[in-house]
Amino acid sequence: MSGDRYLTLAGEGHGQLREKASRFIAVAFPVRDEGSFHARMEAYVKEHRGARHFCYAWVMGDAGERHRAHDAGEPSGTAGKPILTRIQAAGLTWCGVIVVRWFGGTLLGKGGLVRAYGEAAHLAIDAAPKAEHIVTDTLLLRCGYDQLEPLRAAVIAHGGEVVSGDYGERCELLVRVPRSATSTLLSEHAMRAVTVVPQEEK
Repeated sequence: MSGDRYLTLAGEGHGQLREKASRFIAVAFPVRDEGSFHARMEAYVKEHRGARHFCYAWVMGDAGERHRAHDAGEPSGTAGKPILTRIQAAGLTWCGVIVVRWFGGTLLGKGGLVRAYGEAAHLAIDAAPKAEHIVTDTLLLRCGYDQLEPLRAAVIAHGGEVVSGDYGERCELLVRVPRSATSTLLSEHAMRAVTVVPQEEK
């Protein structure tokens, strides 16, 4: 994750391993918000009805600035944290991983749990398709006809796109530009009678 780009998952990935008769079954998946994570968690609990430990971690935010890890009854720091570490090591955001443990009757110790949960998470993440996204700003630009073509060319030159146009007394262009280019684009046209109205992302 850097600048305008972040890496996330384009679909689900699954992985599992056995450690001294315990089974660790993991799923990695993209998330939009905490609600979508909890919906997947509820479905996973139903898929593995009877299991005791549903440990997880998620990372959200375009820069991966929000995250959470949960040990679900395992010793503190032995499950959620190694799962989170694997997500972050892969450079992913908008991503969740759940690992369910079916206990096999043999205690693994803290080190064994850390390795097993981390490796199960890694297998699921590795199996999931990845997608790179560009962080953009959507802007409504109002200008005179004399500025229309220079403004359109500047948007494209900065890696943006013109989504739509409305041509009345003044021109209106709805554009989408990489976030890092927004301030540069606006400063270039600040003195040219161009009005900028930031738009909320839908």
